[in-house]
Amino acid sequence: MTESFSVLVVDDEPAFREGLRQALKQEGFIVHLAADGEEALEVWQTYHPDIVLLDVMLPRMSGIDVCRKIRAADDTPVIMVSAR
Repeated sequence: MTESFSVLVVDDEPAFREGLRQALKQEGFIVHLAADGEEALEVWQTYHPDIVLLDVMLPRMSGIDVCRKIRAADDTPVIMVSAR
């Protein structure tokens, strides 16, 4: 990869976040992490990642609500992930 892309990984499961962080970092991505919906919006506003990997079920604010807020402000791609 000649250009570094940034990814925001949002999941309340620490092992899942860390696993994705390691895999993405190994591939050359800049990785930002968040454990809940409110933190996700804070990190998104601070770093403006190129893409967001977003769990549907999160504490403090659902992934659906986070996605709506991101979509209302920006066209950042969002991939929703779920254990369901």
